Amino acid sequence: MALLRACLLGLATASMLLLAACVNKEPQERAAFIQLLQSRMNSASLVPLAGLSEPEKEAVGGYADAYEVITDFQQAMAKAAAPMRDVLAVETLRSVGEIVERRARFEAARKTLAENAARLQDARARADQARAALALPPDLAPVYDGVYDEAVSAPAADLMEAASKLDAVARDALGVADFVAAHAGDILLADGQARVATPTLQQELNLRLQGLNAQSDGLERARAAVSQAAGPARDAP
Repeated sequence: MALLRACLLGLATASMLLLAACVNKEPQERAAFIQLLQSRMNSASLVPLAGLSEPEKEAVGGYADAYEVITDFQQAMAKAAAPMRDVLAVETLRSVGEIVERRARFEAARKTLAENAARLQDARARADQARAALALPPDLAPVYDGVYDEAVSAPAADLMEAASKLDAVARDALGVADFVAAHAGDILLADGQARVATPTLQQELNLRLQGLNAQSDGLERARAAVSQAAGPARDAP
C-alpha cells in the first residue's frame, strides 16, 4: 500500500507539472505588451524607440519579436540617415566661392543621398513585410499600428522627403557652380563673392542664387528630420 500511495503521489505531481507547463501565458503577455506600447506612445518621441529591458522582454514574451520589427527598422534608418548628416554640412553655404569650391562634394553628396535613400526604402519594405506577417489579436493590432505609424511609417516618409530636398539643394548648387565655370572670363571671385562683368550675367546668376536661397526653409526641415532619424551625433575619435 505504501508503494501504491508513493506511485499515486508521483503521478499526481507529474500531472501538476504537466499542467503548469501547458498554462497559456499569451493573455498576460498580450496585456503587458499593450500596456508597454501605450506607455511608449505617451513618451515625447518614438524616434528612437526605447529598447526592451530584460523584465519587459520577459513580460511580453513572444510579442518581443513584433517589437523588434520596429526597432530593427529604426536601427537601419539611423544608418541611412548618418551619411545624410554629412551632406547637411556640405550644403551649409555662405558664398558663391564656397559653392564653386565644393562642386565635387555636391556630386558626391547626390550619390550618397541616392544610395542611402535606397537603403531606407529597402528597410521600410522589410519592416512592412514583417508587419504584414504578424497575426496580432484584434485588441492589440490598433495599438501596435499606432506605434508603427509613428515609429516607422512617418519618420521613413520624413527622411525620404529630406533626402529629396537635400538632393535638390545639391543639384541647384551644382547649377550655380557650372554657371560660374561656364563664364569664368566674366565672373571674378574675390573673397568668395562674385563680381560679374555684365548686368545680364549678373541677373542670370542672381536667378540661380535666388532659387538656391528659396530652399532654405526646406533645408531646415530636412535638417530636423535627418537629426531625429540619425540620433545624437557621435564625437570624432
